[in-house]
Amino acid sequence: MLSRKAFLNTMGMMGSLFVVPKVWGGNVKEQAFLPPLLASRKKGNSYWYIGHLMSLLVSSEQTGGTYSLLRATERRGLEPPPHTHTREHETFLILEGEVQYTVDQQTFEAKPGDVMFLPKDIQHSFKIQTETLETLMLLTPGGFEKYFIEMSVPAGEVQLPPMPQTPPDIPRLVAIASKYGIRFPQP
Repeated sequence: MLSRKAFLNTMGMMGSLFVVPKVWGGNVKEQAFLPPLLASRKKGNSYWYIGHLMSLLVSSEQTGGTYSLLRATERRGLEPPPHTHTREHETFLILEGEVQYTVDQQTFEAKPGDVMFLPKDIQHSFKIQTETLETLMLLTPGGFEKYFIEMSVPAGEVQLPPMPQTPPDIPRLVAIASKYGIRFPQP
């Protein structure tokens, strides 16, 4: 018979042999031995998205679908309209700036160091209160980062792009967002 200490040591070694991600009902591939990853914002993983700088730090492919992580620098006045994610939860860590989130009928004022969790299937929007907002955006499960890539151009520099001179192509935006499970309220 194994002692308690020997049993725990054995179970600890066995448990570390496999990583099987599980996310709230999402379609997540089983992955063994996900490699460690050090990520940083650089030109090769950064995109200009409708006046914002989006950097894909960790993709869903790198986490077996469990999550993706983006760093976003966003401008006041270029926020999305109210919308609902049907596939993923969003979590924002505010690094710099201030933002007001509206979720259903509730309003949340977020400042640096705050974390805002937005569960899927709840309509939300946000208004940046400062000139720019710097956040880390965690998407669980991953996959929605592909929307930003599809709607963007590779960043020319790791900085905010020039201010858009024309409004976004709304029919294209709605069509691509819908492909990734985003719903907009009907007028």
